[in-house]
Amino acid sequence: MTTGDAARPRPTIGPRAAYAAAWIVLWAVYTALFAASGVVVAMAARAAAAAAIPPALVGIAALGLAKRWPWPTAGRSRLAARLVAALLVLAAASVLLWLLIVEADLRLLHSAGRRPTGPIVAWQCVINFLLLLSLAGVGYARHGAEALRDAREAAARAEALRARAELQLLRSQVEPHFILNVLHALLGMVRRDPARAEAALERLGELLRFGSEVHQAGRDWVPLSREWEFVTSYLELERVRLGDRLSVSARAEEGALDVAVPPFALQPLVENAIVHGVAPRAGGGRIEVSACRTDGQLRLCVRDDGPGASEEQVAASPRTGLRLLRERLSALYAGRARIRFEAPPGGGFGVVLELPDDGRGEETPRRSRGRAERGPGFEEQTRGEETPRRSRGRAERGPDFEERDGERA
Repeated sequence: MTTGDAARPRPTIGPRAAYAAAWIVLWAVYTALFAASGVVVAMAARAAAAAAIPPALVGIAALGLAKRWPWPTAGRSRLAARLVAALLVLAAASVLLWLLIVEADLRLLHSAGRRPTGPIVAWQCVINFLLLLSLAGVGYARHGAEALRDAREAAARAEALRARAELQLLRSQVEPHFILNVLHALLGMVRRDPARAEAALERLGELLRFGSEVHQAGRDWVPLSREWEFVTSYLELERVRLGDRLSVSARAEEGALDVAVPPFALQPLVENAIVHGVAPRAGGGRIEVSACRTDGQLRLCVRDDGPGASEEQVAASPRTGLRLLRERLSALYAGRARIRFEAPPGGGFGVVLELPDDGRGEETPRRSRGRAERGPGFEEQTRGEETPRRSRGRAERGPDFEERDGERA
C-alpha cells in the first residue's frame, strides 16, 4: 500500500444508504421465510416487498420523532405515553398501506394469493409496531449522539474563544501606550497626591494579577463580585487618567454579585463606553453600570451619554471586542445569553447583557471576602471627586486596556 493510498479517506456509507440496505436485508429474510413455507419464489418476493415497504416508508417518521420530541430531563413518562400513541398510529398506517398493496397485487396482477385473515393482520400490527419502536430508539440514540457531539464542539469553541479573549487581554497588558498613559497621569500626581498615586499603582497591579490568575487557572466562571471588583479598579484607573472628565455611577444588587459569570464579560462593555462615549469628547461624559438579578436572569447594563451608534454600525465595525464576547457567550451558554444594544433618541449608547442564572455561583471557588463580595460595589461618583483608596487585602484582579480611537468594538 502506498503512502497516498494510506492517506486517502475510506468511503463511508451514508445514513440513507444504510437505512435502505437494512430494509433490503429484511426483505431478503422475508422472501426466504415465505419461500421456505412452500410459496413460489416470485410470489414470495412480492409478498416480502408488500410486508417490508410500508414500515420502511413510515419508519422515516419514526426516526424523526427524536427531533420533534427531544428526550427531556423531567416528565419522561408523559413523553413515553406520547411516543407509544404515535407509534401505534404509525403502525396502523403501515398495516393499512400493506393491505392496500396486497389488494392491488390481487386485483391488478391477478395473483393466486389470498387476502390476509384477522390473526395475520393483528400479527403484522405487532411486528410493525416493534419495528417502528426499534427505529424510534435508533433515532433517539442518534439524536443523543449528535447532542453530545454538539456539546463537545461547543465546549471546544468556548475554550478556543476563552483562549483568544485571554490572549487579547494579555496583549493589552504589555502594550506600552496604555502603561505610558497611566504613568504619565501618575507623574504629576506623585508629589501633589502621593496617597492617590500609590492607590492607582495598586489598582494597576491588581488588574494585571487578575488576568494572570484566570489564565493560569483556566477558569470559565468567576463570581460577579470578582468581575465587579475588576471593573471597579479599571474605572478607578480611568478616573486617574481622565480626571473629572469621567463621571461614573455603578450599582449592583447584593444577590447579583453571587451569580457566576465568564471572566471579562463586563469589562469590555465598560471599556467600550469610555473609549467611544467619554474619552473622545473634550468635556468628557458619564457612564452608568448596573447589575440586577430578575426572572432567572442576570442583567448587566452599561450606558454612556456619548454620540451613540446604531446596531448596524456596531455590527459593521472592524473591532472585535463585542463580537468576540457575543461568540464566547453563545458557546458557553448554548445560545441562551443575549446582548442587546440601546440607542435612546436623546443620544447615548447602551449595552444590555442578559445571562441565565444557572446557580453556578455556589459551585465557584470563592476568594477571601473583598469589597465587591461584601456589598453592591462603589457608589455613584461625581466629577472631580477623588478616587478613594482600597484596602490592600482586596482579591486579585486583572489587566486594563489601552485607550483606542475609532468605531465601537
